[in-house]
Amino acid sequence: MSGPTAELAAWCAGLDLDDLPSTAVDRLGLLLLDHLGVARLGATRPHHRTWAGVELGLCGGGPCRVLGQQRRTSVDRAAFLNGMAGSSGPNLDDVWHGSLGHPGVGTWPAALAVGELVEADGRALLEAGAVGYEVAMRIGTAVGRSAFERGWHPRGGCNTPAAAVAALKVRGERDPGVYAAAIGLAANAAAGVVGAAYFSDAWYALSGHASREGVLAADAARAGLSATEEPLGGPRGYLAATSAEPNPDALTAGLGSTDPLLLEAGQKLYPSSGATHAALESAVSALRGLAADADDIASVRIDGFREMVDVLGQPFPANGLAATMSTPYVVACGLVEGTFALRHLEDRFREDARIRTLQAAIALHVDPRLDDLPPAHLGARTTITTTDGRSATVEVLSASGHPGNPLSRRQVLDKLHDLYRDGDLSDPPDLTALADTCEDPTRATVVDVLDLVHHTTG
Repeated sequence: MSGPTAELAAWCAGLDLDDLPSTAVDRLGLLLLDHLGVARLGATRPHHRTWAGVELGLCGGGPCRVLGQQRRTSVDRAAFLNGMAGSSGPNLDDVWHGSLGHPGVGTWPAALAVGELVEADGRALLEAGAVGYEVAMRIGTAVGRSAFERGWHPRGGCNTPAAAVAALKVRGERDPGVYAAAIGLAANAAAGVVGAAYFSDAWYALSGHASREGVLAADAARAGLSATEEPLGGPRGYLAATSAEPNPDALTAGLGSTDPLLLEAGQKLYPSSGATHAALESAVSALRGLAADADDIASVRIDGFREMVDVLGQPFPANGLAATMSTPYVVACGLVEGTFALRHLEDRFREDARIRTLQAAIALHVDPRLDDLPPAHLGARTTITTTDGRSATVEVLSASGHPGNPLSRRQVLDKLHDLYRDGDLSDPPDLTALADTCEDPTRATVVDVLDLVHHTTG
């Protein structure tokens, strides 16, 4: 076999944790901590409990744990439900700006479910994370922003092959042909239709489906089942089907370098689309610079890239999920409260008169310069004018958590503590112990990691 899929598969099969720079290994631990912390909160959300009731009602049990549940289930259902939990935080899953995708919520649930099944060690778990992120982000780069605009969400699409290679890696699979087959089988199952999912419960299932289908593709490939030789970059492959501007070279360009793509994965400080964060921080900073408060604002102009304006530009969201994907609402909350937090998804804030008035005063515009910057930057420039005629302008290119302004360990822990407080999580995990375990691949197994999240001993 030859071609980009085969080359990507060979790299996945041969990767050893020692091949990665220490910065990447440290980053993997922090990404894993962030994912587990957010998913533990996501498992408490009503829609996740409903999905769990449906899934567990169809299954007679199994070996794998489900976040927030006492019952165990099959490995594929655990991958689905835990993948859903990672998206249910809500909108706190890590992000790859090259495709507006979220590589962690496909990769980690598959690796953890299979890793629990085979009792993998922590080293294998981090290797699985490394190949999953690389595959998700390379496919995301290859399909680019146009795939999202055409209606294909990377949570359900790019994450499916990522989950497949992660499931193989955590088992210790070394055959490149098995990886290639799994990528093709997973690409055949990849979906994620934005128009069917936006602002609905289906949104949360995107990553769950990817994790489940990836696990199934991995086992099917191990059993000897096959896909076409070039399922990604071929004439009718995944890239051609989903993207108006496919870039097959992105699948392998620089593969194996000392700077893996996972170093460019962003983490979120706020429970909203990452495309809103620069607008939020620039607006809060501009208002602070004027030494004014929300009641002094006459107008707000925000310039940014097209997804921030065209996809996320609707004010007055009808529900909590829509609130996480409304630039005017996120910014209005920030101007009134100084930040955007989990509590702002509640009805009382969406109905607040001051926040509604501010949304009407916000004008969004696509700026050609800022629109040329993604994925390196998802920037915004905010100009606030007060009722007494003063104005201030602030531009933010790298919001907190963006690869150009990464979160520290302390920031991630503080974020999770705040989320658990606001989300009224009654039995949170010991986050410091979990962080220590995620960051050192030699100190624990996958079972040990899950024990810390679940407060169990087996």
